[in-house]
Amino acid sequence: MNLSLISKNLRKYPVLVVCGLLVPLSLVLLSMRAPKIQFYEDEQASLEKRWSDIQTNVERSNSLSEDIEDLNSGLSRIQSRLMNVDEVASNYEFFYGLERQSGIKVERFSLGLPFDGSGLPIGKAKLSHFSVVPCQVSMSGSIQEILSFMDLLDRQDFIIQMDLLNVVKRATVSGETEGNTLSAQLRCYVLASKDE
Repeated sequence: MNLSLISKNLRKYPVLVVCGLLVPLSLVLLSMRAPKIQFYEDEQASLEKRWSDIQTNVERSNSLSEDIEDLNSGLSRIQSRLMNVDEVASNYEFFYGLERQSGIKVERFSLGLPFDGSGLPIGKAKLSHFSVVPCQVSMSGSIQEILSFMDLLDRQDFIIQMDLLNVVKRATVSGETEGNTLSAQLRCYVLASKDE
C-alpha cells in the first residue's frame, strides 16, 4: 500500500476515519475519568444531604426567638420553685407552717446539707444544674392529719420528692397505744439552686 492509496481512502471515507480515531481516544479518556465520576457522585450526595439539613434548620429557626422566650420563662418558673439553701429560717418556717395548716405535731425536723443528687432514683445527670436538700420530719397526729401534711407538702411551690414514710401506732411509756395517734417519719428531698 502506498501513501496515495491511503490518502485516497481517507478522502473517500472521512466519517469512518474520524470515528476510528475518536472511539479509541474516547475510551482512553473514559477509563481515566471513571474513578473520579464515582468520587463526584458521592460528593454530590453528601452535599445534597447537607443542603437538605440546612433547609430544615432554616425552616425550624423561624420561631426560634419565641422558643427562646418560652425557655427563659420556663427557666424563671423553675428558678422560683427552687429552695434557697441560705435562707435557713424561712426553710424551717415553711415546714412548721405546714404543721399549723395540717394539724400534726412536728417532733423533730432536720434540714441536711445540699448534695448533687447521686444515689437518687431520678439520676444524677438530670440534676446536674441543681442541688438536692434532704429533709427528715418526725411527726405525730391522726392518719388524716398526716395525709393532710403530705398533701400540703405535695401542693407547695417547691419541687419535692417524697422518698420514705414510716407510720406506726404511737405507744405510751406503759406500752399501750394512744387512741388513733400515729407517729410518722418522713424523708424527702427538695430541689435547690446549684450549690457553687
